[in-house]
Amino acid sequence: MCAPVAALALAGSALSAIGTGVSAINAKNQADYQAKVAESNAQAEANAAQVDQQNMRISALNRYRQIAQIKGAQRAGAAAGGVTADYGTSADVQADTTQLGQEDVGRIYQQGYQTQRSHDIAVSNDLGQAAASRAAGTSALISGFLSAGGTALGGASQYKKLKAGNNFGT
Repeated sequence: MCAPVAALALAGSALSAIGTGVSAINAKNQADYQAKVAESNAQAEANAAQVDQQNMRISALNRYRQIAQIKGAQRAGAAAGGVTADYGTSADVQADTTQLGQEDVGRIYQQGYQTQRSHDIAVSNDLGQAAASRAAGTSALISGFLSAGGTALGGASQYKKLKAGNNFGT
C-alpha cells in the first residue's frame, strides 16, 4: 500500500516541477512579447520625431517666405506712395518685420526642439522598458527552472524517505 503512495508523491512532484517549468517558459515568452512591443513603440516614436522635425523645417521655411512677402508688399507700398523704401520710416518698418519674423522662426525652432526632446525621452523610455522586460523574462525563466529543480529534488527526497521507511521493493 505504501508503494503507491511513494509513486504518487514522486509523480506529484514531477508534475509540479513540469508545471513550474512551463510557467517559467510562459513568463519568458510574455516578457519577450512585451519587449518587442516596447521596441516597436520606440521605432514608431522615432519615426514620429523625424516627421515632426521635417514639419518644423517646413514651418520655418514658410514663415521666412511670409516675411519676404510682407516686406515685398511694404516696399511696394512705400514705392507707390513715393517714399524711398531703403531709408527712414519705410526701412524701419521692414526692419521691424524682419525682427518679428525672426522671433517667430525662433519660436518654431524652439517648439521643434522641445518636441524632439519629448520624442527622445519616449524612445529612451520604450527601449528601457524593452530591456527591463527581457531581463524580467530571463529572471523568471531562471527562477522557474531553479524552482522546478527544487521541487523535483524535494519529491525525490520524499520518495526516498517513503521507500526507505517502508522497505518495499526488497
